[in-house]
Amino acid sequence: MMESLKKLFLGRLWKVLLFTVLLVVGLAATFDFYYDLNDDTTIKDIISGAYTGSPSGYSVQMLFPLSFCISLCYRAIPGVPWYGLFLCVCQFGAWVLIAWRATGLVKKQWQQVVALCFETVIFFGLLIRQLVIVQYSVTSGICMATAIFLYLTGEEKETPGQYLKQNIVSILLVILAFMIRTEMCIMLLPFLLLAGFCEWMTQEKIVTVRNVKRYLYLIGAALLGMVAVLSIDRLSIATSTERETWQSFQSFFDERTSLYDFYGIPSYEEHMEFYEKIGLSRESYALLENYNFSMDESINENLLADIVQYQEKMAKTEQGLAITAGFISKNSLSEAIWLYKEQLLNMKSGVYAYILLAAYISFILLAGGRKKSGCYWKIILLLVIRSILWIYLFMVDRALDRITCPLLVTEINVLLGWIIKESIQAKPSAKNFVSVKMQALGAYGLLSLCAGLALYMNVQKTVAEYEARERVNSRWESLIEYCMEHENAYYVVDVYSSTSYDGVSYSEKIFKNVDNSYRNFDLCGGWLSKSPLMHTKLKKMQITDIESALYTGEQAYFVAAPDKDLTWLIDYYAYKGKAIEPQRVDSIYDNGTECFIVYCIQRTDL
Repeated sequence: MMESLKKLFLGRLWKVLLFTVLLVVGLAATFDFYYDLNDDTTIKDIISGAYTGSPSGYSVQMLFPLSFCISLCYRAIPGVPWYGLFLCVCQFGAWVLIAWRATGLVKKQWQQVVALCFETVIFFGLLIRQLVIVQYSVTSGICMATAIFLYLTGEEKETPGQYLKQNIVSILLVILAFMIRTEMCIMLLPFLLLAGFCEWMTQEKIVTVRNVKRYLYLIGAALLGMVAVLSIDRLSIATSTERETWQSFQSFFDERTSLYDFYGIPSYEEHMEFYEKIGLSRESYALLENYNFSMDESINENLLADIVQYQEKMAKTEQGLAITAGFISKNSLSEAIWLYKEQLLNMKSGVYAYILLAAYISFILLAGGRKKSGCYWKIILLLVIRSILWIYLFMVDRALDRITCPLLVTEINVLLGWIIKESIQAKPSAKNFVSVKMQALGAYGLLSLCAGLALYMNVQKTVAEYEARERVNSRWESLIEYCMEHENAYYVVDVYSSTSYDGVSYSEKIFKNVDNSYRNFDLCGGWLSKSPLMHTKLKKMQITDIESALYTGEQAYFVAAPDKDLTWLIDYYAYKGKAIEPQRVDSIYDNGTECFIVYCIQRTDL
């Protein structure tokens, strides 16, 4: 018996490892892995030491315990791309965990191979783009989706302790997702709670001491883990030598998020009286508008809070933003419902929509005829949860790919978990054996067909985007190379010149041209603006603030794209009583094409 179990274990192990190695090698041989956005590269720069010159655990976006651990790896071996490696391990680790579970649900060798092939088509059909072009919010979502799948397909352990042990991997994945991107984890928690609720409601005896303990143990363990890492994150700030500066920055960061991501900035002309009242000039407003607010020290958390409060006040008087039962958003509830309806009717989720529809149909095929399955009320609850989340995203106008992708993948994983569980629990009799078998084959066949189509379409889209990034990103690499060659100077980069070109985002490759040495440039705005990290970076170059450094010519230069109008910069200095003229001192070329211009702020009042 032991020999048979060992043989089965080793058989599963080599299959999973072989598939994993082949898939990773195949993907790596075809593509270079990219960070998706400058958010990811900024986090990498902070924890690697490229931003301030020393690895830091205060990455702002990820929680401190995780950031600190990765920063220690950079301190130990600086030349390894630890952050990108961590994200890739999380994503391919999710594949391994699902593969291990899938092969454990069947006994025969050929069935395990079929299960791995099925998972490959589904996993890569959904996520091949995200596996190649990596984004930390999506990684958090993949961890959550995997946690739910593992939970739904786990064994039914009797005692609360055994049940907790059985699901410990799912709990750890939830805590990991919480540390990577807290907001994403919280957004997807309703799916996890639904999975637990449905498991509980399908028990023969629902209200028993054993059942209550089993689910309270799971919820308690996950909450305890999340509270623990969040407490460490808050404690790291509270005990920092720059505690007040960090707390001030966190307030600024929250207000900035509300302003740019959720509310928007009211026009200056229409609200001039308000702006004059809070002391925001038209010239400083232009810095907020073009995201270069690092230039102005007067733009702080109090000023942003005043603008946010003003918009909330206007919303309450039915001006500007919409308000629904006290909730303020860009779009009203009725507008969001209309957008959601359009998204559903026009299948705007693309390949995800077809796999999702196939998953719903497959679940109904398998479970629709079984009263104990709770098929229809499960579907109703799932539709309610997904609809609330989508309508919320449309209300706040944040239905971005990096948010909707994890949302769709998690919903699909809930359905896949239910489908697999239904396949296992269905006990065919002599009369309905053929019927049950045909239903299962039909369900998995439909899913495989849709996933295969999705894989084909996603590969084409990924190749096209990859080629576009290869073409565009060399411009950004030329900027980095230029700045590093002039190490005694400091370069302030116009924000919108540094985000994208021809609609393709600037980013960096994860595993090629790895250089974690200090970078003597920074954006003139963004989510690190006004942070203690930015102040440390400026201090390293003996700069007190950006405005005076550019004006006095303390080896500080402004960098912008060739087509950027710098009238706003001249106007801002004029408002400060300083006459200047941006003078071109150099150009940065990529393959003979001018991609950035380096300016020196020439004083004309001398």
